[in-house]
Amino acid sequence: MARRRTATTLVALAVGAVLLGGCVTRSKYNAMLQQQQALESSLQAEIIAQEVKIEQLENGIRVRMSNELLYKSGSAELHPKGRAALDKVAHQLARMVADGNQLDVIGNTDNVPVGRELAERYPTNWELAGARAAIVVRYLHDKGVDPTQLEAVSLAQYHPVASNDSPAGRAENRRTDLLLRPR
Repeated sequence: MARRRTATTLVALAVGAVLLGGCVTRSKYNAMLQQQQALESSLQAEIIAQEVKIEQLENGIRVRMSNELLYKSGSAELHPKGRAALDKVAHQLARMVADGNQLDVIGNTDNVPVGRELAERYPTNWELAGARAAIVVRYLHDKGVDPTQLEAVSLAQYHPVASNDSPAGRAENRRTDLLLRPR
């Protein structure tokens, strides 16, 4: 009988811990969901145009921005449409960072070697993806995002989301992700 009470007590403590932990996790989840919805509202036109995709991850929010939105073809210079999209969310991103989130800007490319027009400055996809991520970081910093919570990361062609065997797949792989995650 004493064993049964001990087992029942342990189960009750475990359930209580899960529920208590669930409340904290639920509040973080709800805050992230509200942040995601605010970003989606601001970038509605870009989402409809399939230039931006926003999704909630287990460890944060990912804002996936297409290469065509952010950069001029064959360059690391921000396209005016890309600057306009970043302007729409810069204030929100600054607030989210101030509220305890880290913002990683992750540059990705397809597996095609860098073209002649860029090869002198960016000899490989590592440098090109890193430069594009750094340009977005610098732009967001200029718009008020705390630079101590910004990181520029290059993944080059090594984390594709689609096959590089087709033009459409390569276009999906050329992207910049903004990853917001709690500190």
